[in-house]
Amino acid sequence: MPDIRRIDARHFMTPTRIGGHDFTCNPYVGCGHGCIYCYAKSYVDQPGRPAPWGSYVDVKRYPNFDIPRNTGSKSLFFSSATDCYQPVERDEHLTRDILEAIRESALRISILTKSALVTRDLDLFKQMRHVEVGFSISMFDEAAAFVEPGASRPTDRISALRVLREAGISTHVFVAPILPGISDPIGLIDACAPYVEYMMFDTLNLRDPENKIAVFRHLLARKPELLSLYRNIFEQGDKTWYNDLREQIVEHAKTRGVPIRYIYDRR
Repeated sequence: MPDIRRIDARHFMTPTRIGGHDFTCNPYVGCGHGCIYCYAKSYVDQPGRPAPWGSYVDVKRYPNFDIPRNTGSKSLFFSSATDCYQPVERDEHLTRDILEAIRESALRISILTKSALVTRDLDLFKQMRHVEVGFSISMFDEAAAFVEPGASRPTDRISALRVLREAGISTHVFVAPILPGISDPIGLIDACAPYVEYMMFDTLNLRDPENKIAVFRHLLARKPELLSLYRNIFEQGDKTWYNDLREQIVEHAKTRGVPIRYIYDRR
């Protein structure tokens, strides 16, 4: 279990520059999923938290869940710097409390998670005017057990995806980050095709030195045969592997009838 503390926060909705969204909601600081590649740790404030990312979670205390004036049908994204359905949410119910407070609003709610816990709130989703739920999945269970140790198993995420889709909820899958030789975007297209309105795909980001060290340590311990490929891509800048994969993804998604909302550019 991560170390948990409670911190005061001013408002549950904050403006964002994330494309396609007007506001974001991050009910927690930190994340118990402990993904080795997590980019959020490089820019999220961590006051008084020298402990490693993934080992702690700050639960935010809001004075209220009032929606700012004149928001109308603007978009609210859960979440940009944490996972709102990470393990502590099972007991804290903070994400659910927020959703209950705004369920009758005109806000367009968009959720992205690695947790099957999201199905708990299906009753709320059915009451909302506009809601979509996406799952971040880039690999299958064996690889994820080491790379995303605190997250729901990918097969459980796909099962949750099916539950939501069959209940009439708009769903999508974001295959990201794609880790060369570890992720399986083609297999995920096959597994998710019946349950999504669209899919998105993005590469691994190792611009943060700590992320690079964490990923390379994992490779050294478990996949040393991939080290030369990663050095070629992330140190020499050779994007041939990603470019070739992009063509395969586009063609296979077309074959399976899966729309691609976003895919990384050729480099």
